Parts: sequence; C-alpha cells; structure tokens
Amino acid sequence: MFTELISIAPLLRVVLGYKSFIMKRTLILTTITVMLLSFSSCLTTLYPLFKPEDLTFDDRLLGNWGTGSSGDVVTFERGSQQLFSELPAGLQFLAGKAYLVTSRDNEGEIRQRYYAFLFRIDGNLYMDYYPAATPEIQTYSPFYVAHFVRLHSLYKFKMDNPQTFEIKQFDSGYMSELINNKQVRIRHERNADGGILITASTAELQDYVKKYGDVPGAYEDPGTYKKLN
Repeated sequence: MFTELISIAPLLRVVLGYKSFIMKRTLILTTITVMLLSFSSCLTTLYPLFKPEDLTFDDRLLGNWGTGSSGDVVTFERGSQQLFSELPAGLQFLAGKAYLVTSRDNEGEIRQRYYAFLFRIDGNLYMDYYPAATPEIQTYSPFYVAHFVRLHSLYKFKMDNPQTFEIKQFDSGYMSELINNKQVRIRHERNADGGILITASTAELQDYVKKYGDVPGAYEDPGTYKKLN
C-alpha cells in the first residue's frame, strides 16, 4: 500500500526551470499520466478523518516492516516536534501520538515519507496518512512545491498479532458511485476530467465511516505487512 503511492519528486524535478521544462516536457506528461492512473482509485481528502481525541498509539508498530512482494522496507518511528516541524501547528502538537513512516527501496534510498495517525471510530481502527517531504523534495524550489496541495489518504487498519498488520485503503470509486447515484451527500469538488476531491469536514468524513466502515466494497484489496525487526 505505502510503496504503491507515487512520489511527486519526478514531477517536481522536471519543472525546476524553463530550459529543463522544455527539454523534458515529454517526461512531464508521462509522469502526470502515471500519477493520475495511480491515484484514480485512492480516496484522498482535504481534511483529516480523525479528531485529536480519537488518536491512539500502538508501540507494536515501531520498527521495520515488509510486504514480501518487493524489497522495500517501511519504517515506523514515533513522532516528535522535530520530525513534525513542517506541519501546521494544529498537527504538530499531536506528534507524540503519531508516527513518521518512511519507505525505502532495497538500496536504502528513501522513496516516500508520510505522517501517520492511528485512531479509532466505532470500535474500528483507521489510519490517516499525510505526505511528508523527503530529503530530495526539500531541495526543490519553494515556488514549485507551493503549487502542490497535500491530501490525506484514509485506510482501515487491523493488527491481530505483533508480527503482522493489514491495511485497506478506502476506494474512491465506491464513494464516487454513491455520490453520482445521490446515495450520499458529502462535500466535494469535481475537476476537469470528472475526478472527485472530497472537501468534507472531519465530522462529515466520520459520518461516512460510521455508515460504510464495515462494508467490504468500500475498500480496495488489503495489503499485509510483516515485521522485520
């Protein structure tokens, strides 16, 4: 799940200057296409799914995890004020109840990095992922970085034992169908190609989860992670 998310780094890299943009315009178009395809079925929201009082922390998540299907390693570490310094103040103060999640390839290079918030709603556990800047992205011009809006990705979380956990991402297609069929009313915006960005408040998002949190069709296929050390 984590390793399937596409970093914005390739896109930022090719738009750093006019000359570079002209020389690599084909790469830009290819990158945008890949990003759109990769995120087409992922439910992302403008606001978080959790309220501060919903948060919980599980020490069993700390450490390194793998999927077995790739050489990537996903590391969970406890949040801190220093690690969460780039976040708005409203999220920084939650650092001690959250995680910094880093995905590295089999050569140890950082691929993606996220802030992760584990929380409970109606007896179920969920995770809210919010992108963090990788060392590479931090080298890019603030002007270009400012044109990208970071969104929240929502997952259902299950950990039956200390050695494995399972996550299932909410399926945007399922919600889109509900919206199109007028079966659910939730604030959203449509872009030029018909895609939907959920702009609902945290309270609205929680109402959706309470109603559809136990509906299998509301999620994508699960991903299973195994503890490495």
